[in-house]
Amino acid sequence: NSRSAMAAAAASLLKSLREAALKKPSPDVATASKVLGQLKVAIMSFSSLPGMTPAAEANKDELLLIRETYELACLVMVEQKDIPGFERHMSLAKTCYSDYGSVLPQSEYQYQLQGLNLLCLLAQSKIAEFHTELELIPVDLWENPCIKFPIKLEQYLMEGSYPKVLTSVDQVPAPSFHYFVSMLSGTVRDSIAESSEAAYESLPLDEALRMLKISTVEELEDYASMRERGWDVDRAGKMVRFREEHKVDLEVPSQRLIVETLSYAKELERIV
Repeated sequence: NSRSAMAAAAASLLKSLREAALKKPSPDVATASKVLGQLKVAIMSFSSLPGMTPAAEANKDELLLIRETYELACLVMVEQKDIPGFERHMSLAKTCYSDYGSVLPQSEYQYQLQGLNLLCLLAQSKIAEFHTELELIPVDLWENPCIKFPIKLEQYLMEGSYPKVLTSVDQVPAPSFHYFVSMLSGTVRDSIAESSEAAYESLPLDEALRMLKISTVEELEDYASMRERGWDVDRAGKMVRFREEHKVDLEVPSQRLIVETLSYAKELERIV
């Protein structure tokens, strides 16, 4: 009948989406995006839609297909650096986990996506939301590598252990984590740079590289140029000189950092 034909077509589309989204060495984003659009249309004909069908009455096969579609969509969105898209599909996947966990088997993507979701919130400095999401994950799962990784990063941030955040990029539990870690690292590196400009007129080149966890002088020059910091990188003298006006310019950002730190502390107090 037509319903079974539609289910078969959707299953075929999901297979194509899976192949494109999980392709090695890197996902085929163009194909994945196209197939995802077709699959969403196909899903609309299903009798069981998350949030609209009680768990006891739901068609498990349909729900499994829908759940994996949303999960793979999350991975595609991360690859496209589309944070609103990731958040939207993560919300849909979470509905499958929370409302249909009693009737569906455990998903192989769940811990990876929950970890990604935590990291996404951390990278956007959404600390209260981070702790709210963490509370929804059973404590015995916090040792899972994908969940443990963002918890560890949040602890580093809370301690002010910025160098540990910058070195964590080499310790990601899955390739999908790289985007949010690099986003967080960029924020942390900018904080270190702002503090250095406010505290020093210049720094030895080796010290600047060590503090910012940058490997080469070329990378340091690229960073300073890209962020329009106006640094004088003196290779011959092995020094980095900061612009004088940063002493004035940074009065406002320094105040902003203090306000952010205080609000961070208040949020933590409220959560605790």
